[in-house]
Amino acid sequence: QYVEASRILAERMMKKGGNELGEQISFAFLAATSRMPNPEEIDILMDLYRQELQTYKAEPDSADALLGVGDYPADKTLDAPELAARTIIASTILNLDETLTKE
Repeated sequence: QYVEASRILAERMMKKGGNELGEQISFAFLAATSRMPNPEEIDILMDLYRQELQTYKAEPDSADALLGVGDYPADKTLDAPELAARTIIASTILNLDETLTKE
């Protein structure tokens, strides 16, 4: 499942990507594209994260539904709205043309 792969990347962001959101975004971006994101890309993804986090905090059932997709269970030790918002970030990164087509 594509959503499940995004969630697992989001979990890795939270566990191994550093303490700051920008570091975590850079971690996932590098893992998917083999390059570091530029400052504008980080800003765009951080803005998206803030929007998604606000939504998932207001609608925790939506976060739970997203995190429930797939066979591999979500890490219950991680904050659900934060993990859901990072799942959207990971999905966005995985959907980039350069992620799908490496030259």
